[in-house]
Amino acid sequence: MDIVNRFRRLHKPKVQAAQAQPREDPLKVLVQRISSVFSPGDHSLENSEIIFAAVSRISNALSAMPVRLYKGLNPENNALNDLLSAAPNPNMTSCNFFRTMEACRDTSGNAYALKVMDSAMQPVRLDILDPMRVTPYMDTGTKELWYQITDGDKTYWIHNYYVIHLQFVSTSGICGVNPVSVLFGTIDYSQRIKQFALDQLDKGINAQIVLEAPANLGDAQRSAMLEHFVEAYRKTGGNVLLLESGVRASALNLSPVDSRLLEVERITRSKVAMVYNLPPHLLGDYSDTALSTMEQQMLEFLSLTMLPIVRMYEQELDRKLLAPEQRKQGYHWKFDMQAALRADAATMAEVNYKAVRSSWKTPNEIREEYGKPPRENGDELLISRDMIPLGVAVNRPELLLGGRN
Repeated sequence: MDIVNRFRRLHKPKVQAAQAQPREDPLKVLVQRISSVFSPGDHSLENSEIIFAAVSRISNALSAMPVRLYKGLNPENNALNDLLSAAPNPNMTSCNFFRTMEACRDTSGNAYALKVMDSAMQPVRLDILDPMRVTPYMDTGTKELWYQITDGDKTYWIHNYYVIHLQFVSTSGICGVNPVSVLFGTIDYSQRIKQFALDQLDKGINAQIVLEAPANLGDAQRSAMLEHFVEAYRKTGGNVLLLESGVRASALNLSPVDSRLLEVERITRSKVAMVYNLPPHLLGDYSDTALSTMEQQMLEFLSLTMLPIVRMYEQELDRKLLAPEQRKQGYHWKFDMQAALRADAATMAEVNYKAVRSSWKTPNEIREEYGKPPRENGDELLISRDMIPLGVAVNRPELLLGGRN
């Protein structure tokens, strides 16, 4: 039997049936390992507040967007929608699931979730995988993507159909580049500068003292003078010093903060913002902010940063959680980005006012957005003169001319 067919037989209908293979699997010669970039140092969320801020901004923004299954323009209420929008697995809410997935993607370059199926081949659970234990391989014969998952001394081969995979920027289209690795030099340099600043701070607090003698002193005289000075300094706590004739003492204070250190901090924030495609002002760099309102800044963040990420999630969920027949019928996943784009109260009041008077929103639709119950006749579209049902204006226009029948 052809060895490739043996390899394909590992792809069972159920995820639970995936076969464990030894570490030195002879089938590895059939596949091409997709190279990935791992962090060469321990620069992660735990010891870089700037990277933590960037990842926190993106992951929290994504998790705050409700996700829902639609058929065309109509939302669906079924088990699949409940799985993703409520609890993807028994240990996580939807919010926590997407925040964790995005944090993995932003720190390792890849985020993986295993799709667990029931006996009817329907997804019942999505389990997040440790990115460091997953390696993508390409079958050189069939060009199908497989994932090698290690668990202690066991190795599992899982077909890409069962793995939801989100990548950072990639040159292969399969394995994302680790953004922390890209920032390794920048973060390392910034940490060295911070350590230098701490050393300078210590020197600034513990002022150094310079002694000036009237003439050249021998070694014995110099040692005696220093010993006498230190003894007097300790006894008086540095308050009263009795110096011998001709000896002068002066303090040498070092500035604990250098303006160049602040510039290094600003450059570090700017580089992290560039790698994560974030507006610099979201990381505390306001040196080049042209936008004047919070609404404009949020719109910039959503369009520049979040829109590509949301689109990537939607397409991956459509491909892995929906059958081709469902996609042809118009089923698709959608993140509600409008939930993150809420302006101030005055602006929203003006938008809703014009929406109702222009007949592209009903009063009940607006009430629903604010979590309020619907009102009777609130589902009718209204139009000015002043606010009558649109159907009356279309079907009985004579009423607009003074009420004559």
